[in-house]
Amino acid sequence: MGKIGLIELLDRLEEIIEDSRRMPLTNKVMVDAYDVLELIDKIRLSLPDEVKKAEEVVKERDRIIADATREAENMKGSATEYLKSKVSEEEIVKAAKEESERILNEARQEAESIRKGANEYAAHVLTKLDDNLARALQVIRRGVEELEKGSI
Repeated sequence: MGKIGLIELLDRLEEIIEDSRRMPLTNKVMVDAYDVLELIDKIRLSLPDEVKKAEEVVKERDRIIADATREAENMKGSATEYLKSKVSEEEIVKAAKEESERILNEARQEAESIRKGANEYAAHVLTKLDDNLARALQVIRRGVEELEKGSI
């Protein structure tokens, strides 16, 4: 059997609840405890993969930020060396300073853009994961409450 995604497992849990026999005059349903517990176990097993994916996104974001920072520092170093080699010529020095500022500003903007994009992507993935986990927990809690109410 192929790997089942968290969303698919949650959808199957929801189907079990929706397809279960309803108690007359109430909002309660009777579910097969074995089926629900089996799905809960599968959900638990799929969570580490989802968490690992989110961690990989964060690591990739950090790597991109580090690369952009190194590139900016290299550009700054290159601009500084260029300036030192042209100190004797006043106009060239002035132009080099302007160019180094432009390069640094461009590198900063690019690094900020990459950082912002990586942060937004990581936040999006983590928010989706949080939503999925919250929905799963809510479904599980409702199931547990229903099971507890039915056994009293």
